[in-house]
Amino acid sequence: MGFAPAQPKEPRPAPAEATVRTMNRTMLGIPNVAPTAPGSPGPSEPKAPPAAVGHKTMLGVAIPGIAPLRSGDASPQRTAAPQAAPPDAPLPREVAIVPPPAPLTDLPAPPKPRIVRKGGVPLAAVALVTGALVVVGGLAIVLVYRGSPPITVQPRVSPDGKDVLHLSCDPRSCKDGTVVDLDGAHATFASGECELSLASPFRVGENPLALHIDRPGMGRDEVLKLVVPVAYRVRADVTTMTAAHPAITIRVEALPESDVRVDDKPLALDANGNGSYAVDESAATEGPADESRVVTVDLPYVVTPRGHPSEKGTMSARVAIAPLRVDAPGARAVLDEDHVLVAGRAARGAQVTVDGAPVDVGPDGAFETTVALPASGERAIEVRSGTAALMPRDVRLVAKRVSRLADEAKAFEQQRTIGYDAAAKDLAASVGQPIIVDGEVIESRRSGHRTLALVDDRRGCAKGPCKTRVIISRDLTLTPGATLRAYGRVARAFSAPTGEMVPEIEADFVLQPRR
Repeated sequence: MGFAPAQPKEPRPAPAEATVRTMNRTMLGIPNVAPTAPGSPGPSEPKAPPAAVGHKTMLGVAIPGIAPLRSGDASPQRTAAPQAAPPDAPLPREVAIVPPPAPLTDLPAPPKPRIVRKGGVPLAAVALVTGALVVVGGLAIVLVYRGSPPITVQPRVSPDGKDVLHLSCDPRSCKDGTVVDLDGAHATFASGECELSLASPFRVGENPLALHIDRPGMGRDEVLKLVVPVAYRVRADVTTMTAAHPAITIRVEALPESDVRVDDKPLALDANGNGSYAVDESAATEGPADESRVVTVDLPYVVTPRGHPSEKGTMSARVAIAPLRVDAPGARAVLDEDHVLVAGRAARGAQVTVDGAPVDVGPDGAFETTVALPASGERAIEVRSGTAALMPRDVRLVAKRVSRLADEAKAFEQQRTIGYDAAAKDLAASVGQPIIVDGEVIESRRSGHRTLALVDDRRGCAKGPCKTRVIISRDLTLTPGATLRAYGRVARAFSAPTGEMVPEIEADFVLQPRR
């Protein structure tokens, strides 16, 4: 817009007139007309037109009088000198003066803008962790979000053999209550730590994961992605301890064409990279035992994935075997009846089977049942007991049905047997040897379905007394002084109440005591 065109010069007005003319300006595009000043000529006197002081424009609004006089004029023209108004011309109508706007006030400066930086959560390297039962080989590829402190993720193995992810995070970034979710599995941060149990174990190869981080309140939620490549897995499988041939099995999963050795023995892998190595534990689970027994296996292994260095470790497994005692019958029972009583004691809360059939077990672990012997001859009987926490134990018995015990006694005497003096001389070497005890009962008592008798044996004894402890797997009433003949085998050395070590005999059968 520029400046307004120059106006013709006029004589300098009087001070009062100059003041009025100075106020004749245009604000916001509205022209002002000065009111009649005090002491000015009356209405009958003609009023001189005001002279322009300067044409100005506020807020871009033009003042009348600066436009061209004729349409098409290229530039503003000078205006003619104002003519005096005729004496009878009416006075111009007064127009109220618009007051000037209030002066501008200084407002306080706005605060500096608060810049919110969007920060991610970087994921640090994933470390290899070897568990007590499972070993996972390999490292994780890391995706990093720059800005915030990192979340560190480590694959681990829980004591019960499950794969877990241990997450560590700055408590300022992962406040208490922050939830991490993976395929429906949840974990909550507390003091910057949490452990997330996986719904399914890692597999050999690449394992892509997407962790959903849900921060409490208005905290930022996000999804962190990572890949956990696993080169191999080595684990101990103790479920095979319940098989017919109990064993602890070392199972290996590795990348194809990997070289694996367990207990310094090469382990063949199938086309999928799977192999197993069994450790026979039948001896630890067979036979009676009054207390549970712990079995421990520590086997070294070496895994060499193709094109990678070898990794060594030791696979450990630890299991407990349930206790089981069978009071009747003995390990070799001979009887002239059509059935045999099977009774004993197991752990509290144990499950007991006899030849695969479940048996009722009392609160104290006591059990009993009968097994039919429909015909003469030997019958194998298997008793098994275990709990949810204890591996099963097996006791195998043989019951032989005969027509007459006297005939069985004659057949027993025809075999080579050991006497008292020979057995007492070397009890450890005599265990398992057949022996016949014939003597007088010193004392006896019953325990469960067994009868325990202390006998002064006269058979094979050069100089008495020759005390022998006899275990009879049936209920008998024996009075001191009665004569007892027992046919059985040396079981172990027994410490008598007097402190002396005497032979302990497990009887297969006894003939009726006679006075």
